[in-house]
Amino acid sequence: MGETAFLSAASTHWEPAIDFCEDDEAYHVIMDIAGVSEQDLEVTYQPDGVLVVRGVRRPLLCGGVSCLLLEIAYGAFERRIPLPRNINPDGIEASYRAGMLHIRLPKTSSARSLQLRL
Repeated sequence: MGETAFLSAASTHWEPAIDFCEDDEAYHVIMDIAGVSEQDLEVTYQPDGVLVVRGVRRPLLCGGVSCLLLEIAYGAFERRIPLPRNINPDGIEASYRAGMLHIRLPKTSSARSLQLRL
């Protein structure tokens, strides 16, 4: 007789992985949020210099399905990313493609000219 073991359960609260990079012009946040709908995603820049990304990943399969292994985390998430002070908030841009969120945070002109003089 077959025995079904429940191997693991994904959390209902999760924290997506990020890469935080920079070039001469801007900082870049890349976030892995595959399966999150753009309608379930919110990106805000707070005046205290914190980038906040909130969202929800909803299960693809619903009622009538018995899962034997759950490794994909579903539910709400929030990432709060403290940023350097030299961000120009008026030029922040975000794009979402192939499950990856890319947020470009331009540096202030004074920060860019400082780097060029070094």
